[in-house]
Amino acid sequence: MSTKLPNLNILDLVIIGGGPAGMSAALIAGRSLVDTVVVNAESPRNAVTNASHGFFTRDGAHPSELFETAKAQLAAYGTVQYINDTVTSTRRVPEGFEVSLSNGSVLSTRKLVIATGYTDDLQLLGLAGIEAVYGKSVYPCVFCDGFEHRNERLALFGGEMAIHYAPMIRLWSKDLAVFTNGATIEPEALNALTSHDVPVYLEPIRSLEAHDGRLVAVELESGERIERDAGFISDEYSHPTTTFAQSLGVTSSPTDWGTTALDISEAGATNVADLYVVGDAKTGFSGIVAAAAQGAECVESIVHEIATQRWNRA
Repeated sequence: MSTKLPNLNILDLVIIGGGPAGMSAALIAGRSLVDTVVVNAESPRNAVTNASHGFFTRDGAHPSELFETAKAQLAAYGTVQYINDTVTSTRRVPEGFEVSLSNGSVLSTRKLVIATGYTDDLQLLGLAGIEAVYGKSVYPCVFCDGFEHRNERLALFGGEMAIHYAPMIRLWSKDLAVFTNGATIEPEALNALTSHDVPVYLEPIRSLEAHDGRLVAVELESGERIERDAGFISDEYSHPTTTFAQSLGVTSSPTDWGTTALDISEAGATNVADLYVVGDAKTGFSGIVAAAAQGAECVESIVHEIATQRWNRA
């Protein structure tokens, strides 16, 4: 696929990010003959995982396989160009947006889609040994990886959010233990867990014991060792990969979870005209199918706007 810069004064669309949301958006743009550039740093959040699950017809495919296939298929669409680079800044201009790349180039576009996702910061978890098992036997998403660990001895790492995750995880295994790593948990939540035969360990964790990426046991500070085969994380430990949306003026509102989220419509539109946010950049964690669907829905909406504008100018 060509990575040269387009010979256009102004593009219809620039998509920042080449994950499921960004590549799905690019595919719809290409099929709609919309002049588009995808800029992707190729540093995906799911690089640590061995397989992507729940994607119709591609269940179990390696994330890199999905990406390479997506990139190859975009080559069939002459109005879409792919650039492997990092966006350093974005700014609003009268015609739309200017997108600056680390190679010194500047793209001008009427519409902009941000699909840069989230970045995990495992240090925020304070779990010694998490790097050895993350994405291999300890995960953030039960829908993505619960089936592969059905009927195993599972660990749930987290505090207050554990009560929301535990009922879901019990679908795959009845042998579940919660580890708060020293965090407090409300008595009502604690009683709910223990009354459903889910032991809760409030003691800080000394380390996670692993073998070839497989969780073996959770060792507490007291020295107690609880054998586990796999685990899931309920605590928040990620942040947006970029702040382009905020710097361009996208507003935020409080959520029911005590956090804030960008004000984004179902189709990805923001309060800033012609600026859209999709995928994990919108939700924090979408999952591959939902992210791809968001990218497609967003660009379908954009294509409708472009078609209407061209129709009215004719």
